[in-house]
Amino acid sequence: MALTFSRIRFIVNPSAGRRKGDIGALIRETLDRSGVDFEVLWTQRRGHAETLAREAVREGIGLVVAAGGDGTVHEVASGLLGTETALGILPCGSGNGLARALRIPLSLPRACQSLLTARVRRIDAGRVNGRPFFATAGAGLDALVAARYEGSERRGLLPYVILTARTFFTRVPEEVTLTLDAGPPLTARPILLTVANTEQYGGGAIIAPGARPDDGLLDICLIEDVPLFRALLHAPRLFTGAIHRMRGVRLFRAASIQIVRPAPGPFQMDGEALQGEATLSVQVVPGALKVAAP
Repeated sequence: MALTFSRIRFIVNPSAGRRKGDIGALIRETLDRSGVDFEVLWTQRRGHAETLAREAVREGIGLVVAAGGDGTVHEVASGLLGTETALGILPCGSGNGLARALRIPLSLPRACQSLLTARVRRIDAGRVNGRPFFATAGAGLDALVAARYEGSERRGLLPYVILTARTFFTRVPEEVTLTLDAGPPLTARPILLTVANTEQYGGGAIIAPGARPDDGLLDICLIEDVPLFRALLHAPRLFTGAIHRMRGVRLFRAASIQIVRPAPGPFQMDGEALQGEATLSVQVVPGALKVAAP
C-alpha cells in the first residue's frame, strides 16, 4: 500500500547541490503543494549527515531523505540502521549504487515526486568488523581505486575507469583466506574481492549479478589475478551483467564471511576508502534498514 509521510527531513550535501542545481528549490517546488511537513538541512562536514539522521530518529520523523552521492547515502543510512525511520534517496552522485538497486529514478524531479507515493520495505545491511555497509564492500582493486578516487578532483564514470586502469598496473595481489559460513577455508590471490548486498557498485557496473538486498545473504565476487589483455577483453561484461562468464571469476553467497589477509590494508565500504584490519569479519544483518522507494 502506498504511504504518505506526514514529516520528511531532507539531508543535502551542498557539494552535490552545486553539481545538480538548486536542490532546495526543487524540494520546495515539489512538496509545498503536497501538505507534507518537511525541512531541508545541509551537511557541514564529514559525518554530519549521520548525526542529523540520528536526530531525526529521536524526533520521530518517518522519512529521512539523503540528497547526495553514495557517501551521503551511506552516512544517512548508518544513522537510521535498526530504527523505524525510513531512508529515501535523491541520487546526486556519479555512482548512485543503492538508488539504482532500489529502482529510484535518477532524474531528481522524478525521484523527489516519487517520495510522495513511496512504498516502505526492509532491506538487509552488511557489517565489516562492526561497521555497516549497504551496497558493497571490498578488499581488492576496488579498495585501491576508491582511495585514489577519493583524493581526485575529477568525478564521473570516465575518470573512474581511467583510474582503475592505472591502478591495475600498480596493484600487487596478495594471498587471502576466505571462509564462508564456517565452511572449509578457500585460499586465493584475487585481484578483486567484493562482498555485495546489491548487484552493482553504481554507474551501471554490475559486480554481483542476481544479488538482492532483501534475501538475508551477501554475494561474493572473487576475480583471480588476470592478465591485462584478458581484463580489457572482458571489461564490457561488467556493464552487461555477465561478469560471471569471465574465466577466473567465482561467485559465492553466504550470510557470514571471514577474510584473512597477510597484514592490515585498505578496503572500501559503499565506495568510501578505509584502512582495515588483517582479518575482516563480514556478516549480513537481515531487514536492518527501512527504505522508501517506488
